[in-house]
Amino acid sequence: MNGSRWFIIVYVAAIVSLVPCMTSTSIAVAAGPALPLASEMIPMDGANLTLLDRLAPHRLLVEVVPTAHNWFAGRFTGLPTDGPVTIGFSMTGRDTRGNTADVAKWRGLVPVMTCADPARFESYEWFRRDERGRWISGDIFKNEQERFAGDGPLPVQRAVPAALAAQFLSADGDCWAPWREVDATETLTGVNIFRLTHAFSAPTAAVAMRVPFTYTYLQQYLDRLRAADLPGVTIEEIGTTKEGRKLQIVRLDDPDPRDGAPPAKTILLTAREHATEPASSWVLAGALSALLRSTPEARRLREDTTWLVIPILDPDGSAGGVFDGLTEMFRQAPEDPADCPEVFAYARYFTQYFYGGRDIDVAVSLHNVEANEAEQVVCPFVTLRDREEVLSFNQAFFRSLAEQGFVTGDPLRPWDYGFTPFRLFGWCSAQFGAFALAFEVNDRYPQQRLSLDRLQSLGGVLAVSLHDWLATPDGEIIRARVARLATLKRLECDVHYNRAVYGPEERTGVDLITRGFIQSRETGTEGR
Repeated sequence: MNGSRWFIIVYVAAIVSLVPCMTSTSIAVAAGPALPLASEMIPMDGANLTLLDRLAPHRLLVEVVPTAHNWFAGRFTGLPTDGPVTIGFSMTGRDTRGNTADVAKWRGLVPVMTCADPARFESYEWFRRDERGRWISGDIFKNEQERFAGDGPLPVQRAVPAALAAQFLSADGDCWAPWREVDATETLTGVNIFRLTHAFSAPTAAVAMRVPFTYTYLQQYLDRLRAADLPGVTIEEIGTTKEGRKLQIVRLDDPDPRDGAPPAKTILLTAREHATEPASSWVLAGALSALLRSTPEARRLREDTTWLVIPILDPDGSAGGVFDGLTEMFRQAPEDPADCPEVFAYARYFTQYFYGGRDIDVAVSLHNVEANEAEQVVCPFVTLRDREEVLSFNQAFFRSLAEQGFVTGDPLRPWDYGFTPFRLFGWCSAQFGAFALAFEVNDRYPQQRLSLDRLQSLGGVLAVSLHDWLATPDGEIIRARVARLATLKRLECDVHYNRAVYGPEERTGVDLITRGFIQSRETGTEGR
């Protein structure tokens, strides 16, 4: 069927689904010139919604662009406040390579909304009552006195107007966050439309599939981390993206290294390889919270351990709502590094780290799935080289999650096996021997959705599980294997640049991406 004819048919079907009370005559009118738009979209970091039509005063039709099926976000102004508003999401024609844009994946999805400004740091601050009934902020950059937010029915907060704050209180009255779930949803698979209905109390509001974790928020977070000036904490700025955003790694070294201690192990945590999967970033924010606190447990987790944390691997994709801008880009490098500066920046950083004498023991990649695709935590992929050890870690990690009330998939049944050398965590495994782990998280799991504070607590469980598992017999096997492979890799690099083996005419520069080599000091340059 002709593509334009197909769009017209589905578009009319979308109107029928959104305005069910129309007669056949009124449908014909609605399919003609659009009504004047009272509601409009306003800019928002990570937004990917386009307003198509106001089909009726309280009915909007939007489109998800670009094609990111596991994410939508947008900020509206001019919303009616005199009754519920229905927003329909058209997925027609939004297929991507290997991924059909089918709203059936959104069955059971309950998105979130806020009337706070998504660009402000406070718009992501949650509060929970302690055992004494006091409201305590989840902001780790506040001291104990600052974190206390009163003991009244609602916390003292700055995200939303006081008159609207009660709407964001949890049903049990023990948790408050500036993002709440929408009132109602419906999935219309026949016309590939998902719609939400919500009674907005303010004319300006943002809606999103799940709570955003934006590049703007990350910069505010890192500014506060710098200002805290915590021992052993460094924010590595390793380059810029093609659009000029910063590429950043949070490095946590042992804040109190002991003389004569064994070589520190390194654990790499990455999120947003698929840039439109913000739940993974919130998990890493939770891991950072667990590691940065001034507690004996945090000191234990950082002892003789370096943590490298990348909350947003693809900043441009995050800002533009692009699903897979960097996915599988760690392959044969382009002729001009400017065509993909992110890949070269990450590759340089990790090769310099490795040839500086530090092994990368573990490399973790976190993702998130759509609402009904999986439980709260599942393992999508196992590297064949480390199959038995990965399954061993999965068992320990999933058991700890279950003890904390999380719902997991089967730790012994990943979705697939193989190798992923073209993704950063798999590239670190292939080049430097790192133990590669991948997990999908799902805070929108229909049977048990996660609040923002619960999602972050999952990151704490991950950090403890990784640290403690490396001290088990299986973990010691992995560390020994990593050390052996790292020794062989460094020897291979030395041989490659040995003048006795390679003459000057053959030493034309390393392919940083495909070999993971870094040029020796004798050549006068590093990397490519």
